[in-house]
Amino acid sequence: MLKTISIALALLSGGLYAQELTGKWMGSFKAEGGDHGIPQLIILKQSGAKLTGSGGPDDSEQYPIANGTVNGDKVHFELTTARSKFFYNLTQKGGSLNGELEIKSVNRVARATVDLKKAK
Repeated sequence: MLKTISIALALLSGGLYAQELTGKWMGSFKAEGGDHGIPQLIILKQSGAKLTGSGGPDDSEQYPIANGTVNGDKVHFELTTARSKFFYNLTQKGGSLNGELEIKSVNRVARATVDLKKAK
């Protein structure tokens, strides 16, 4: 009986946690050595461990999310533009997503830090 209750609570809390990521996330990323942040608008939809949606600098420039996953508080997804591929590795803490971004283009790999807040 106790095991059944524990499993039910885990499933319920997992469902509530999943809903926290769904929505708009706004903030910026700052490239290593950069002196200012680059705006980010990430629109997420979570279904269990799968993450879909889009991201870009604003509403008018969005790219589809690929390979989106959620594992506990760890969030990973990728965006591809005409010139670069963006690999996000973030950690969720409350209404924030923070972490690392790797940007790969034909001739260059850059790293950045990402700070996003969930829009109300």
